[in-house]
Amino acid sequence: MRFIELKHETEFETYRHAIANHIDVLLPIDYLKQGQVYGYFNKRGEICGGFAMITQAPFRVLDSIPNFKGLTIDPKLSKTAEITGVWLSSKDKKQFSSLRFWVNIILKILMSRKKYFVYAYSSRKDGLGKIYARANPEVLFRGETIIMPGMPSADHESVEVVFRSRIIIQALKNPDFFIKRLKSKNKNKPKDLYEKTENTILPIVSPILELWP
Repeated sequence: MRFIELKHETEFETYRHAIANHIDVLLPIDYLKQGQVYGYFNKRGEICGGFAMITQAPFRVLDSIPNFKGLTIDPKLSKTAEITGVWLSSKDKKQFSSLRFWVNIILKILMSRKKYFVYAYSSRKDGLGKIYARANPEVLFRGETIIMPGMPSADHESVEVVFRSRIIIQALKNPDFFIKRLKSKNKNKPKDLYEKTENTILPIVSPILELWP
C-alpha cells in the first residue's frame, strides 16, 4: 500500500469519483484545490482509499450549518483545516492496511500547522462516528445540513471540531485503536443506528470564538 499526494486535476478526478459512492458526495475539484489530497493505492496501482485536508477557508462543513453566522471573520479560521473525503475500500481493509491508513492520516494532521480540524459525517455512518469520537471532539451541530455542491440531497449530519492537542493525548491514552488494526478485520458489519437518530436540529448555542480555546 502506498500513500501518495495527488496534485494534478486528472488525479483529483480519479479520487473524487472513486470516493463518491462511499461518502455520498462528489467533491468539487475547485474545493480540493484549496488543500492537500492523498490517495491510498494497493499493489495493483488501484486507488483504494484516501482523504483530503482543506487548508483554506471557506470550509464546506461550516457553510453547511443552517443559520450559522460570523464564521467568515473568525480569526481562528486561519488555524483551521477541514478533513473530508475519508474513505478506505472494504476489500482492502486487510491486516496492517487499515493501520497504515489511519496512522498516515494522523501523521499528516499532526505535521500540519493547523490547530483545529473540522469535519462532518452522516448520522448513518455510525462506525465513522465511533472512530472520530476517540479524538474527543466538540459537536458544533447535529441535524439536517444545507445541501452543498456535490450532494444529491440533504442529510442528517454531525459537524464537529477536534483540537490538535487532543489528537495527541487521545492517541497515547487509547492505543487499543491501533492494536485492533493489527488483528484480522472483523467481518461483522456494524449496526446502522440511523433509525435511532433524532431528526430534530440541535443548533449551536455558543459561537466559535467561545467554543474554541
